[in-house]
Amino acid sequence: MANRRSALAIAFVAAAFLAPAAAQKVKIPKYKLDPYTKNKPENLKKAGYVSFGPFPFGEHGSQIISSERIEQHLLYAQIIWVETAHFRIACTLQPWQVPNDLETRRKIQAELERLREKLGPKVNPKTRILDRWLRLHLTAQRMEDLYADLQSWLIVKDEDFPIDAAHKKYGELYMGEGRYLGMAEKYLVMVMDKGNTYFDYLKNFTGRQSKFGQRWHYMKQGSLYYGIGSDMGKGSLKHDTALHNDLIFNVTINMIDGFRHYSYDLPVWIREGLGHWFERKNSPKWNTFDQDEAAPMDPPSKWRWKPYVRQLLMGKKWSKFSDVIKWRHYGEINFNDHVMLWARIDFLLSFGKEKFRKFMFEIKGRFDHKTGRSDHHDIVGVVREAMRKTYGLNPLNFDEKFKEWAIANYPLQ
Repeated sequence: MANRRSALAIAFVAAAFLAPAAAQKVKIPKYKLDPYTKNKPENLKKAGYVSFGPFPFGEHGSQIISSERIEQHLLYAQIIWVETAHFRIACTLQPWQVPNDLETRRKIQAELERLREKLGPKVNPKTRILDRWLRLHLTAQRMEDLYADLQSWLIVKDEDFPIDAAHKKYGELYMGEGRYLGMAEKYLVMVMDKGNTYFDYLKNFTGRQSKFGQRWHYMKQGSLYYGIGSDMGKGSLKHDTALHNDLIFNVTINMIDGFRHYSYDLPVWIREGLGHWFERKNSPKWNTFDQDEAAPMDPPSKWRWKPYVRQLLMGKKWSKFSDVIKWRHYGEINFNDHVMLWARIDFLLSFGKEKFRKFMFEIKGRFDHKTGRSDHHDIVGVVREAMRKTYGLNPLNFDEKFKEWAIANYPLQ
């Protein structure tokens, strides 16, 4: 799904995209007027926002471009934008009616109650319609929640990372090229209501054509991007929770890639398994799968994975970890494999955050201080050794220990 190459990030001065004072006085289109913050700087600050744009957002050819450039090309889409502490988000989601099921209503009500604390009394937690701006605000809140959650698992804070590449540490613990988990620039998220709008952007600004959502590495800017259209995924992403899960899955993988800088790919089982684990914390009913475009998978609708793991463990229709650790491509993974990747990550994370941090520091941010380059030699071997040092596990005893744990912790039905 993600065709990305790594490179050292080049620092970029965001001020180049700030609108001049004269331009700021120009009357903005009605669709860009947020009814909750009224676009007032003091209200944006209270909400935890930097701005509603313009700001740098990806590249075109060899040039870093502004959100304004994208707007000019997608003028018909009426994009609304927001920049938070760690994200820049583009959104064209249309109003969505909250369904009657209690699970969804309670989830959204709780989220809106938190938004109300930041945006004021105009936010009605019991609303039955999420308007365009509420959908943008919810997306921003959800992405920052995810960022904080991953930081808590890695036991890191913003200040642990260098301000920029010029301040990265040599001779000490390498933490990447910038403040954003090691990336030079913020994570980019594009959530389009229509897949055709997303395809238009993708083709014209990356040269890619894809049937699926796309993760992308803007190397010059030093940003990791994810984009999707809500009418994709056979229409399932029209449900707000399904879309929320899709974003969690893909942005988690981007942040894992970006941790201590995106210089090489980790084995598929780690990235995919962590994506599943974080999205299923939000809701186990909507699951996302990276796929090979040449051989797309049609996964079953099973979502009760814990008892299904127990069923798989009683049979032979699951791949052994000695094979799993070497997987490099999504086309090698079937539905049962996805379920077992999630369960294996669930097993590893049951050892706690300190162990997870140690494991991730062993396998990410490998840097040769003599050459000044990333060290991506024998990543499978590096992961194997990290598992031994951190968890006391190896490809031969992993499945035995995992099976014992799963039988003790997962129900039969």
